[in-house]
Amino acid sequence: MKPTKMRNQMIYQATYKTKSKQLGSALSKDLHKKYGKRSVRVIEGDSVTIVRGEFKGVDGKVAKVSTEKSSVAIEGVKKEKTKGDKFDV
Repeated sequence: MKPTKMRNQMIYQATYKTKSKQLGSALSKDLHKKYGKRSVRVIEGDSVTIVRGEFKGVDGKVAKVSTEKSSVAIEGVKKEKTKGDKFDV
């Protein structure tokens, strides 16, 4: 099978279990030593620091985790629509 087809299958046709595993995040050095794991799945209430993108360096708690959309909403991180409404990023 072509690599492009395999990649698209993993992204767009992934099972719920696979999508859930893709919502993992790296642990801090302290937590890595404590638990012996480098990364774990993100759940609501976790404290996170954004490492990349427009909101780099922002700390916050996870407000919502969407496995279907493969996205995480963080408290205090919002964008504004052209109409003026704000939505979670």
